Amino acid sequence: MNHVLTSVAPRYTPSMRRQIFTLLFLAFVALAPARGTAADSVFLQISDIHFDPFDPPSGAAALSELDVSSWTAHLASQASPRPAGWGHDTNFPLLESALAEIARAATTADFVLLTGDLIAHDFPELTQKALGFAPGTAESRAFAAKTTLYVIERVREAAGGKPVFLTLGNTDSGCGDYRIDPDGPYLDATRAAVRQLAGADRLAADFDATYRAGGYYAAAHPTLANVTMLVIDDALWSPEYSDPCGSAGGEAGAAMLEWLGRQLAEAQAAGRRVWLLHHIPPGIDAYATLRAKEATCRARIVPMLAEPYATGFTDLLARYSSTIAASFSGHDHHDDYRLLRDTAGAVVGVDKIVPAISPIFGQNPGFHIFSYDRTSGAVTDFATRYLANLGTAQRASDGQWREEYVFSAAYGATGFSPSSAEAMWKQLLPPTEPVASTFRRLYPVSHGELGAADLPAYACAIGFLRREDFAACYCDR
Repeated sequence: MNHVLTSVAPRYTPSMRRQIFTLLFLAFVALAPARGTAADSVFLQISDIHFDPFDPPSGAAALSELDVSSWTAHLASQASPRPAGWGHDTNFPLLESALAEIARAATTADFVLLTGDLIAHDFPELTQKALGFAPGTAESRAFAAKTTLYVIERVREAAGGKPVFLTLGNTDSGCGDYRIDPDGPYLDATRAAVRQLAGADRLAADFDATYRAGGYYAAAHPTLANVTMLVIDDALWSPEYSDPCGSAGGEAGAAMLEWLGRQLAEAQAAGRRVWLLHHIPPGIDAYATLRAKEATCRARIVPMLAEPYATGFTDLLARYSSTIAASFSGHDHHDDYRLLRDTAGAVVGVDKIVPAISPIFGQNPGFHIFSYDRTSGAVTDFATRYLANLGTAQRASDGQWREEYVFSAAYGATGFSPSSAEAMWKQLLPPTEPVASTFRRLYPVSHGELGAADLPAYACAIGFLRREDFAACYCDR
């Protein structure tokens, strides 16, 4: 740089050189927020792909016979060229478009977080309709595992060899939604692929045992020497969960909670930090709460997790708040947050909920690009990349993926942190402009906006994980 400037210096006056340096500096500042500071590195978070291989249903019959390495060519020859629209799960063209954008973003990323729900909603029912395999049969369960392996392989390719840490979601099961079978064939069939995604050398020695027991595991962070990744399958803790294909569901959920507590205690004792990866956010389901029909406000509150797991998990988040350096989830398909508090009630962390690739619940497809400091380990900012022309794209190659926003710029913050997330949240209840309108627009990834009348429920869900605290915020306001 200095050599180039010296060689051209005779052509420019000092005033002109000052103008050039000013323009270069302004350009750098304009580009910097997506990656934080110049010293920061980047990672991706993607979630809720919900791939639907039954488009068209007639083309799915061959997939059950083909090796997954042949699926892409077959799907490309069979599928409608148009990406799936709002109200539908991800078809092959939308998958292609999303993976192409993820691959572009991954070229500068250190690693990828994949927080669950790889296959479509109602997968056993779709399988029966297209292939004739009844739900719960060995053939149906095998096809769910095969489809999962296909999505895993496509994400692995898009990541370009970077580590990918996979959290299973509620649809990721051979037996149906919220039906993961502990120690069952689905976990057995996907275990090697999950190991390959993360890198076997990063996984804890008990990976095989814990993954087969319930889809949870520990791994070394790929770039931060003193950080452990703890990956859990909290579909086991959902009020919707059951184990129709086995008999160990309740025991598996309790065992996972005990395992998580031990891992956090050991990390704290060793002075290590933890990044927590899971699918279902903690706290309250604002969407379901707003639509519940019970007579009183308190009776209408719908928790994300069942007891005793809701309280047990929230207690662990508070007790080990100084150990949990970052937390990431998906599940609700929208751009959301959960503030994590210590035992005194102070906000000390954020669980970041990433938007979905699947547009089935009306939002635009999107994913997050985070910047983080490799020295301190702090997450410093994030940008949302989204598909801006879902309604008009005629084929995968038409997709216009754009940067929707950068957190720090959108909310006038110095970066993304527990304190900046709390400052944003405080302007949602009561609504303070322009922050409230910005949040309402960004929540569905710029496809419509969250209703103003619904905002209080969502704001209280962001700020308070415990049912009684949410009730005080929402029902007693």
